[in-house]
Amino acid sequence: MTYAILFIGVLLFLGHVFSSLFEKTRLPDVLPLMVLGILMGPVLKIVSPASFGEAGQIFTTLALIVVLFKSGLDFRILSLRGAVGQGLLLTTVCFLLITAIIAFIVQTALNIPQIYALIIGAIVADNSTAIITPMLAKLNVSKTAKTILFLEANLTGVYSIVLALALLSAASRGGTVSAGMLAADVLKSFGIGIVFALAAGLFWMSILNRVRRLENAISLTFAFVLLVYSLSGLIGGDGAIATLAFGVVAGNIRLIKRLWLKKLDYQRLLSLNEGEKDFFEEIEFIFKTLFFVYMGICLRLGRVDLLAIGLVLALAKLVFRAPVVNYCVSRNITREECSVIMAMCPNGLVSAVLAAMIASQLPKEGSVIQDVIYAVIFFSVLLSNLMSFRIEKGGLKWVGRALFYRHEAGPSAPFTPAETAASPETALPGPEAAEPSAPQAHAENPPAQP
Repeated sequence: MTYAILFIGVLLFLGHVFSSLFEKTRLPDVLPLMVLGILMGPVLKIVSPASFGEAGQIFTTLALIVVLFKSGLDFRILSLRGAVGQGLLLTTVCFLLITAIIAFIVQTALNIPQIYALIIGAIVADNSTAIITPMLAKLNVSKTAKTILFLEANLTGVYSIVLALALLSAASRGGTVSAGMLAADVLKSFGIGIVFALAAGLFWMSILNRVRRLENAISLTFAFVLLVYSLSGLIGGDGAIATLAFGVVAGNIRLIKRLWLKKLDYQRLLSLNEGEKDFFEEIEFIFKTLFFVYMGICLRLGRVDLLAIGLVLALAKLVFRAPVVNYCVSRNITREECSVIMAMCPNGLVSAVLAAMIASQLPKEGSVIQDVIYAVIFFSVLLSNLMSFRIEKGGLKWVGRALFYRHEAGPSAPFTPAETAASPETALPGPEAAEPSAPQAHAENPPAQP
């Protein structure tokens, strides 16, 4: 037990070290964490997935809950206004195309049922905001390009979660039921989960002021998230979708109140403060650090064929993004920026947690799905990092000339880290930019006069 506690402490310490190196070198902390897990697991055989037993499944479920809630919390409904045009078009077309192509390749290579191939396609089509945002901050690209990538990463996360969970729900019911009945069951469970989450979100936001008066109040919100996940499943809903919807409500409560709940007392509906958001940031960091090491431990290096398929899928995702970017992005975006948009498609924690969840629910096919997606995550992060580094140094101009011929060539100077990345002109839109904090919202959107 002492060695286990020491092991966890060392991993969390290394997680902070790798995260700090990420800020300086732009090497994603995901890679060293996975490599560390691979060394400890399949290479040196210090620990194996079987060593975790039931604790591994519990840890995976908790990681999924945290990721889903945090994804919903960071998602801003207001950002959809800027995505009505090229952002939404790029996201939707690219997601559907990548899902279909990846599913076709996987089904052909592994000879698995189509529904499992589609699950892999839906997960691989996701892009990781947590990896893209720091990488993009190092590149001097236009605000428009940054906005497109930010919106795409947020929307693909939602698309991937919803579609993958819907397909998983259908696959777990077997192939003896008609497609119509499966669709009806999925819609029913999703509908119950979303309605329950909306009611739970409004209830919790209305009593949040009273909750904050209690001792250790910050952890109560996390406890309530766990209740939303479990209770939604007990009443016939989908706990994962309920958790995601609850996070969306918690992150957009001001907008929901202003647009749809004007008759309710505004003072009773509060949003999470900075301390509470920081708490969930820390929780996500802990789970991310431990989970990517766990992911490396679970990776089966003996299945070289699955690793090769993972590399092929990561390359296919990059290649087939190119025509979508070429035709869905405005011609005002330069070739170099189009290359950046194409390269910024790494998979991350959402994909990893979904893969682990599927492996636990589909014992036979799930292990194959998990290995393929883990390999895709590793190679996609590596390829995106290498490509963005080369673009930053002024390389890969042939990519822009060959793939983005509709767009004009940019400046001849190489891309360098932006010195003014935090300025209003180049700042990457995030939760603070998409929805102002309370003082800013009060200044920019004064309350209606009675």
